[in-house]
Amino acid sequence: MTISFQRYIDITSSVGATGGAVGRQFIGRLFTTNELLPPKTLIQFNNAEQVGDYFGTSSEEYARAVFYFGWISKNITTPQAISYARWVDVASPPIIFGAVKTQSLTTYQAIADGSLSITIEGDTQDFTGLDFTTALSLADVALVIQNAIQAVGTPAWATATVTWEATDGYFKFVGGNPVPSTISVAEGVVGTPIADTLGWLIGATLSNGAAVETITETLEESWNASNNFGTFLFIPSLTLDEIIEAAQWTSLQNIRVMYTVPVALADAASYRTALASYDGVEITLSETAGEYPEQAPMMIFAATNYGSENSVQNFMFQQFDLTPSVSDDATADLLDSLLINYYGVTQQAGQQIAFYQRGKLQGQQNSPSDINVYANEIWLKDSAGVALMNLFLAFAQIPANAAGATQCQTVLTSVIQKALLNGTIEAGKNLTDLQKLYIGQVTNDPDAYQQVQTLGYWLNCVIETTTVGSSVEYKLVYVLVYSKDDVIRKAEGTHILI
Repeated sequence: MTISFQRYIDITSSVGATGGAVGRQFIGRLFTTNELLPPKTLIQFNNAEQVGDYFGTSSEEYARAVFYFGWISKNITTPQAISYARWVDVASPPIIFGAVKTQSLTTYQAIADGSLSITIEGDTQDFTGLDFTTALSLADVALVIQNAIQAVGTPAWATATVTWEATDGYFKFVGGNPVPSTISVAEGVVGTPIADTLGWLIGATLSNGAAVETITETLEESWNASNNFGTFLFIPSLTLDEIIEAAQWTSLQNIRVMYTVPVALADAASYRTALASYDGVEITLSETAGEYPEQAPMMIFAATNYGSENSVQNFMFQQFDLTPSVSDDATADLLDSLLINYYGVTQQAGQQIAFYQRGKLQGQQNSPSDINVYANEIWLKDSAGVALMNLFLAFAQIPANAAGATQCQTVLTSVIQKALLNGTIEAGKNLTDLQKLYIGQVTNDPDAYQQVQTLGYWLNCVIETTTVGSSVEYKLVYVLVYSKDDVIRKAEGTHILI
């Protein structure tokens, strides 16, 4: 034995400059009223097969996922994930969706003393002596359990139902009272326990009871649970008032998410009038049953890999497996004037050429009207936030002086370099006189436009004081002016023959 070397020299090892914040995925989020997804629940899938396994292959959730994951961009990229969240549009009772498993009637016919325990909002009921010996079907097995549950008599139990869902292969319990309530299941402690046999333990989905949620409540709850999405839509048809409510919420997020809305041609003008002032709202003509053209921007954004060179995309001229909804100039002109997108078709040499048009958003005049610009700013804002958060997490302190401002400028510059690489920021773009004057005003530097025009951006970081409660604190304030990613939507030429 010797005296420990660490008594004299003790070296601690660690990996430095590590943060903890990660960037968002700009995948699509679909809000559904399907009771298979419990209230206040968010679930993410990596392919359409997983969606089909969960919701069933005959569901609209699956059909939308097939379209979503089946698209390949011009950059040979595809959406990597999709998420679903529940909208409780009507009050929901507590529900048990049993695990899908092989069920044998003979297993139950051998049980004369079955037992299990169910708890709803603190009220635990033990069901014992369940006799299945005379059951002639799995539906009879469900009826025996249902009769025992209803015999309790109180609202949560008196009208509860238990059914055998033969098509999908599971036992289902629906509570009798559609109010906010928790539900749990346990094995019986006497006789023959049957909870696991029913599939109500391992692999079961337990859905708590829930009250009706507004659109705003649903969106807030989902965003706070996980903001890991870039676009969203509602699968069920919404009223115009509900659409306006979702648009209001979207606009308040200040270029952090987009809302995609389907519309019929007959409603196009009224939707434009109602939604024109809300930023980040994308409306697409959708008139073919079983097709989802409003998902097109969602899929383009989800398939954009901002880590690659020249990866940003023009949302126009993108092709999908869709039936064209516009095939004449008059309709195209009308929708263009309303900033409503559509899947249109033209022809050359008798060949039909269909693509998504025109990639526009509703919103205020000072908000991006091009979907590509709006999507790119979502990415850039998120990346800048992550970079700054990781700076704060990685260092013991950021000094409130010029050195601290330089550190912040350094990490932001790294984000800007990525933006130049992927095309979010354009260098070398000519600026109008009005743009030059505006840049000089917001930067307080009459020559700042030259840097924006040449390099694509102008960045300044300073440290300022702020008051929090009764104490003075310091904050970083930065201004980034950059040339956005403008895209070409038309070509015009002049042929002069001599």
